[in-house]
Amino acid sequence: MTSRSTRPASTRVRAALTAIAAGRPVVVVDDMNRENEGNLILAASLATTETIAFLIRHTSGFLCVALPEATCDRLGLPAMHHSSDDPRGAAYCVATDLRDNGTGISATARARTIAALGDPDTTAADLVRPGHVIPLRGRAGGVLTRRGHTEAGVDLTRLAGVTPAAALAEIVSADFPAEMARRPELERFAAEHGLVVVTVADIVEYRRSTEARVVRGAIMSMPTQYGQFDAVGYRDVDGNEHIALVAGSLAGIGPDTPTYVHHECLAADIFGVAACDCGVRLASELARFGRRGSGVVVFLRNNDRACGPTTNNAVKESLSKIEGWILEDLGVDPNQAPQCTAPPLSRTA
Repeated sequence: MTSRSTRPASTRVRAALTAIAAGRPVVVVDDMNRENEGNLILAASLATTETIAFLIRHTSGFLCVALPEATCDRLGLPAMHHSSDDPRGAAYCVATDLRDNGTGISATARARTIAALGDPDTTAADLVRPGHVIPLRGRAGGVLTRRGHTEAGVDLTRLAGVTPAAALAEIVSADFPAEMARRPELERFAAEHGLVVVTVADIVEYRRSTEARVVRGAIMSMPTQYGQFDAVGYRDVDGNEHIALVAGSLAGIGPDTPTYVHHECLAADIFGVAACDCGVRLASELARFGRRGSGVVVFLRNNDRACGPTTNNAVKESLSKIEGWILEDLGVDPNQAPQCTAPPLSRTA
């Protein structure tokens, strides 16, 4: 049986990637607090008449193709409407067909259109609009940005090593044909057809555990009132950006280089609120490192609260790991970095 079981998320995702790379569909179930429905998803670049006919037979027949933002732009696929009232935020683009493709509605014709959308050599001129296949614009960052089937499809195809473009359609209930299939019916359906079942949450967990958690970006020279610093940009796997300010030379950093970790503090960093001393301590450390000509200040983005480090344990653990990865990337011992520990601001009536 290849349906979802008690196997680890990583095992389920790897099985799904193997199926996707082979041109087979998989069942992707979204979160319980969303639609809690299942989509058949397959690699657009490997679409055939047979696989598209299977999708049409077992789904609503409303076939979409999830594409990265850049692909939608390259193919001239604008939003279906300038604003969306979809509560789930699905980004529908103008329907399209492959040019000179008959009526465009048959399984064969739609398979050709879908395969064309998954072909990196396809141009905007190869398509006509409107048509019978609905492109969906996936958010940058994939399921880590938006936990939807669109982003799941783009992520699965990318991770499977094929063109990041996925055909998808929602599975209709065989028990209640006027409704969409829910679990456990989706589990039975997958077992009956030998399909892999994976959840959007599985893909999120897989990406978090396998991808580089921070990626070093641009480095720029930053003259400040405290002296000359190099600003080193970092992006974490969730798309948040952090900065390391390095006094002196990057090449001169060693395990014992003094460090200080500052959590973004709206109250002090922007408004200079007197009740919060985060900004005072940050300025003090920048001045100290500037005078000695060495030292690293890590500036962590923190959207959880307005002042000081987070009290949310999950966020705290995540930021602690990000801090460690940044310091390790710079060659500093992460265990010797003091941090901003400001108490929360008091509230007044």
